[in-house]
Amino acid sequence: MASTENRKADLSGYICFAPALILIVGLKLYPLAMGAFYSFTNWRGGPKWEFIGLANYERMLKDPAFVASMINAVKVLFTLPLWVGLPLVLAFFIFQRTPGWRFFRAAFVFPYIVAPVIAGYIFAFVLGLDGPVNLLLRAVGLGFVAVQWFGTVDTALWALVGVALWSYFGLGVIIYLAGMANIPGDYFEAAKLDGASWFQQLVLVGIPVLLPTIGYWSVVCTAGMLIWFFPYIYAVTGGGPGYASMLPEYYIYQVSTKHAQPAYASAMGLVLFAYISIVSFAQVRFMYSGGKATRS
Repeated sequence: MASTENRKADLSGYICFAPALILIVGLKLYPLAMGAFYSFTNWRGGPKWEFIGLANYERMLKDPAFVASMINAVKVLFTLPLWVGLPLVLAFFIFQRTPGWRFFRAAFVFPYIVAPVIAGYIFAFVLGLDGPVNLLLRAVGLGFVAVQWFGTVDTALWALVGVALWSYFGLGVIIYLAGMANIPGDYFEAAKLDGASWFQQLVLVGIPVLLPTIGYWSVVCTAGMLIWFFPYIYAVTGGGPGYASMLPEYYIYQVSTKHAQPAYASAMGLVLFAYISIVSFAQVRFMYSGGKATRS
């Protein structure tokens, strides 16, 4: 009787698990496997293809657009402390109920609900040559700094970083606030009584407890930054000027659709997947080691 009940319980578990497994296999593993297969061919979307070995990967090394896009991806990765630290500080002030915290709780989240393409067009005007930012710079005597922020090689990528950060840091604030909700208020009260400043409370009390949340948000940012930039590149810069704001996701899209070379795009996609996987794994490993060190 017990074995029959166990079999029924196992069957129920399999039935509940099956839809998720089908989705993972159908929408994740199968496309990944097919992309890996086609990356070794000259497939152009039709029924015919020819095996060409590592030719697509060799081509990447000589492709200036792809090389530039990967260099830009590394540059963007160096801005990760901003993506992780800024929402953490803002969430801490909201959690501490700093005067005006109700307003800022809504204000910080608002940019996240604005469609990225719309935000891109808005900032194309704001950061334009005669936009409000440059008018303000000229008004205070800094006209020599006023440039076409999205149209200058030295500033285009960093302007995109600023716009994307403005759009998505609200999501980080929400995630951190959810993590802080699990921290007993007595911890901070005790720190205040001991004379700790807000910065000491954040560093000595908040961050050790929030390490798993910080690790999670770091991985989300690392994997998401390249995807989050796509609509802004599409709407504003097109990867230019030159390749100054080109990132792998957008170049893969161009190669796959505009140039109709899905096999080459698949090869680049696998390289990008490996890049994100390695960096994310290193982050998780680092955070896990930090957690072990803290516990010991």
